[in-house]
Amino acid sequence: MAIAAITGTAATFGDHVSADVILPARHSFLDAEGMAANVLMDLSAEANAKVRKHAIIVAGEAFGYGTGRESPSRALRAAGVRAVVAKSFSRLFFRNAMNNGILVVQCPELVNCGVQDGDGIVLDLQVGSIVWKEKTFQFPPVTDVVAKIMAAGNLINYGRQLLASR
Repeated sequence: MAIAAITGTAATFGDHVSADVILPARHSFLDAEGMAANVLMDLSAEANAKVRKHAIIVAGEAFGYGTGRESPSRALRAAGVRAVVAKSFSRLFFRNAMNNGILVVQCPELVNCGVQDGDGIVLDLQVGSIVWKEKTFQFPPVTDVVAKIMAAGNLINYGRQLLASR
């Protein structure tokens, strides 16, 4: 079953948050709990606490740039992040996040509107819309396969579900 929407509150971050800041390589082999405990700690302890309280990240330019390691995306997912909306992304981060069950949406219009920490946001995957403070922003609707990956939690679980159904 595919997921239709992601609802949550926002954790905001600025431009150029690198994948190495999201989770440094030295923490890449920790279990999920260990990754969540260290996610964004190189930015600050406050950033770590903030991201663990909110399901949706709203960020600026080039979110996740740098390394192609998958562990920063796994760490965000372990911390409870379900979606990232930003002005732009590193292509490797974009793909890794999707493979780890995090919806990634490029929407500079929303980012430029002044979203604050704790603001409520609804992402409708079928329609391709983001609702924030009664304003609606459009993005291309996700495919059924992407929605199923999100529902399964990650690409590996989705693959297992496909195999089990055959």
